[in-house]
Amino acid sequence: MLAAIGMTLGNVVALPQTNIKRMLGYSSIAQAGYLMVGLAAMGVSPGSGILGRSGVLFFLAGYTVANLGAFTAIIAISNKLNSDLIQDYSGMSRRAPLLALALSLSLISLIGMPPAAGFVAKFYIFSTAVHSGLLWLVIVAVINSVISAYYYLRIVKVMWFGEPASTEKIPSSVALRVALLISCLAVLLLGIIPDYVISLAQAAASIFLF
Repeated sequence: MLAAIGMTLGNVVALPQTNIKRMLGYSSIAQAGYLMVGLAAMGVSPGSGILGRSGVLFFLAGYTVANLGAFTAIIAISNKLNSDLIQDYSGMSRRAPLLALALSLSLISLIGMPPAAGFVAKFYIFSTAVHSGLLWLVIVAVINSVISAYYYLRIVKVMWFGEPASTEKIPSSVALRVALLISCLAVLLLGIIPDYVISLAQAAASIFLF
């Protein structure tokens, strides 16, 4: 029940936000709710064992790299704009294409869309919950994922299809580009070829299984 409340509360409060940092902050509550779906599955069905624990660990890995990429891009853009308003991100793909691309990929992962890490992470956790008899909780989680898609994709739409308020380019340092490249590659690799990280998560989970 706590997982359902966390997901719903986080998404409902994030939905009307016009401040991008505040929106991501509230959406983090929803992401914690998704994580608790995996924890709930482990609690209801201790027999899920390694599968449940490794699913939670993989979700944490996927969420970490996506959130890191999103906040890195947002901080870089907002510092140049002196604004955290979503509407000021309009046309960002023309002013800072690399930052817009990195932010878009990170947001797609947070939604749980392929081919990003978030898709595999949510699939992994939701499958464990279904096998543990928590189908109702998975349905709530899927509905909440659809809700989150609205406010995440709203940012993507503004950046790629909105008219820029200025033609001035937003520069990015080499260090920033490297950091975003690493996070974006991690998001894609975890989504496209997750087997290696899943095996690591299962190995780590087996250590705590007793």
